[in-house]
Amino acid sequence: MAQGPNRRGARRGAVTRLNLILSVILIVIVLAIVGVLILNSRSKAEPPAASPTAATTNASPTAALGVATPTAAPSAEPTTEQEAEVQQTPTPEPPTPTVEPTPTPVVGEFGDLPAPDMPSGNSARRPITLDYRLDLSLQLVPTEAPVYALEHRTWTLDEVQALAASLGIESEVVDQGGGSFRTADGSLYIASDLVRYINSAPDSSGATNLPGDDALIETARTWLIEHHLVGADAGPGSVRLRDDDAGRAIVAIKPVEPQGILSATPEASVTLTADGTVLQADIQWPAALRRSNYGLRSAEDLWNDIRAGRGYLEIDPAALPTSDGALTGPASLTSVSLAYTLAGSPAAQQFLVPLVVFAGQAEIEGADGPIPVKVYVPAVSAQVAPRG
Repeated sequence: MAQGPNRRGARRGAVTRLNLILSVILIVIVLAIVGVLILNSRSKAEPPAASPTAATTNASPTAALGVATPTAAPSAEPTTEQEAEVQQTPTPEPPTPTVEPTPTPVVGEFGDLPAPDMPSGNSARRPITLDYRLDLSLQLVPTEAPVYALEHRTWTLDEVQALAASLGIESEVVDQGGGSFRTADGSLYIASDLVRYINSAPDSSGATNLPGDDALIETARTWLIEHHLVGADAGPGSVRLRDDDAGRAIVAIKPVEPQGILSATPEASVTLTADGTVLQADIQWPAALRRSNYGLRSAEDLWNDIRAGRGYLEIDPAALPTSDGALTGPASLTSVSLAYTLAGSPAAQQFLVPLVVFAGQAEIEGADGPIPVKVYVPAVSAQVAPRG
């Protein structure tokens, strides 16, 4: 009977140890679970390590052992850095069309030119306001044209005496200095490009029947060339005045180049009788015309000048209505050409410079019908603008 209590105590001790062992096991399990949870949370929070380069991977002990390193799956959503890269990527812009530069107008060997010698307003000297319409392509407007430098003529006393003798002048030639000469009787005067001759002998032919215009022009041209008053560059002329009753005609000769010279220089004006006798000659002719090409202003600029009323209007005053007040109406310009006028001073350097001429018809209120018109505009780009 004495062994009963000992057995109970042994049983109780075994139960206590068992409980202790179970408690320890339970604690270990809990700690293991907590550790696994911590590791999982860390693996989710930390980004995967950067992949080493090929050279580092081959040298790693893991690769040497043949253990495959798992590759992290790409994230479904872009990271903050990836979003920033996407936002910073510039949006491609459409290519800008290439604009061809406007070519610089040609400046000839004479450099910048003086202002052209041309009037302002209109030839009728009346207030005229036209609404211009352009009925031709601006591409027809020339972009270049020659400019001509006048090389002035110099005379010697011997040359003037020879000319006086060929004209039948017996009076003494006087050297006035400065390149000018005159005969004592006043029948011949010369100064550089200017030659003025007056025939003091009366017309004794008695003929009054003038030949045709072509014959008059040829007579005047031949006389000028024979006396070396113009060169071989003398072009066709025109009969400026014809008086059949008096048997007199005035013929004007211009150089063959350029055409369309508006100014009185260069020009040779010869007054003839019916039998071809030269009564008077007024000559302004240089020794030579030296040529150089120049660029012209753009067609748009020329057209804008016309629309703004900055061109010179040539119109027949006799065709205009006699009513008072300003004349108005539309004008259609249908053609374009070049004309020439002087620029510069006779004491320095003179040039023949081009003008652009737009021609057409104007329908002015009160007129009997359409009236021909021409509008002249300064054309050279490297040129001083005209005053007025």
